[in-house]
Amino acid sequence: MLINLDELNNKDYIDINYKVEKDAELDKRIIDLKNALVTGKVYENSNSDILLECTFSGTMLIEDSITLDPIPYEFSINIDENLDNLVENYQDCYENTQNTLDLKRILWQNIVLEVPISYTLCPDANIKGNGWELKNGNSKVEGVDPRLKKLEDLLKGDD
Repeated sequence: MLINLDELNNKDYIDINYKVEKDAELDKRIIDLKNALVTGKVYENSNSDILLECTFSGTMLIEDSITLDPIPYEFSINIDENLDNLVENYQDCYENTQNTLDLKRILWQNIVLEVPISYTLCPDANIKGNGWELKNGNSKVEGVDPRLKKLEDLLKGDD
């Protein structure tokens, strides 16, 4: 997704409309990208600054924090940057000799910030294993653990 900035000499703006596919450079926490599109434009304002305005949206497949199954997570990233800021923040995305902007690197660096640390679609799940059970926070414990029975007798004496 290289954008030739020399086109701005002949046009008012450069349209951006790309479908984004999963890449090896993608964050390991992202399993896949679905319906990922970047739309927007690159233009020069009255101060002769080159500006990038685009929206990167779609669905990423990530692991569920509880079940570890792949689940969809929708995202939408608005990028509104000046080329000078882009060069400063994403030094490897701009090649001055060719006057091109590599939009792909900017997108990957922004999508990494959108990946949630923890995300699940089943917060009320009761999950069981061999000798253990995970219950949601609203579950009441039935009965008293026999190891704590003596403490119950101590608490009754304080009435």
